Amino acid sequence: MEITNEQTEETPRLTIADLGVAAWACSELFNYMLEGYEEEDYGEMTKEQMEQAMNKLRATFIKFDSLASALSPEVEEAESEQELEEESSEERDEDEPWSE
Repeated sequence: MEITNEQTEETPRLTIADLGVAAWACSELFNYMLEGYEEEDYGEMTKEQMEQAMNKLRATFIKFDSLASALSPEVEEAESEQELEEESSEERDEDEPWSE
């Protein structure tokens, strides 16, 4: 399977955006099921079946999210560099003597 970062509409291949949509859909379905679970409304499932389905959705969300993150290293690298710069800037500000 080939994964690309092209626009979803422009390619038949799996994109990082597709993985993000899949993770989001799992999250939304999990939240919907959680509401029913908390109200003890299991639909046509038993409580145990609903718990198993929710656990599978949670695991699937984590997999899609992790895969999308792993395939987007340039975004993570840029964020890491920005965080390091901010921390460095904060440390320099703390070292300067305070004056009015």
